[in-house]
Amino acid sequence: MSDMPPQPSADTPLPTGSSSTVPDRPAPGRRWIVVAAVALAAMLVGALATAATLFAIRDDQPQPRHRYEVRVRLDLAATAEQKAVVESALSTRYPADAIRTESRDEAYERFKELFKDQPDLLDAVRPDSLPESLLVVTVGRLFDCAALVAVEGMPGVDGIVVRQLAAVGRPDAVLLNCP
Repeated sequence: MSDMPPQPSADTPLPTGSSSTVPDRPAPGRRWIVVAAVALAAMLVGALATAATLFAIRDDQPQPRHRYEVRVRLDLAATAEQKAVVESALSTRYPADAIRTESRDEAYERFKELFKDQPDLLDAVRPDSLPESLLVVTVGRLFDCAALVAVEGMPGVDGIVVRQLAAVGRPDAVLLNCP
């Protein structure tokens, strides 16, 4: 015979203190769970690092602030009471001292300046054909158009125009699609 020790059969248990024991490994079916957990942990760490970086950048750099002009055109037949109600509604959103009235004469002067190169148009328009308006100039990073939806539907209001006013690097005003 040979000098080799006998091989244990499938029914023979291996000795517990033997050097021939196999180290513990996750079962092949569970290996994907471990990989998925590690990947998820890595994604969470990456997301937290990105968020922290973005907040640090945001705090270090001043946010751009824009000037916006809100022009609430009143109906030609708007009553003083309707105008007062509209002005009151605006004062809940903007400081009351920031709201000013543009008369029909002031609107006509502004119209003449805007259309000075179109004499036929200037001849067709008179001060009494332009509406009185309530004006507000406000400053902020973004403009909240939703705040004007209720005002637009009020009696005495003909329409609302919101412009982002000209600024350094942007010489023209931009009309916003509000409300």
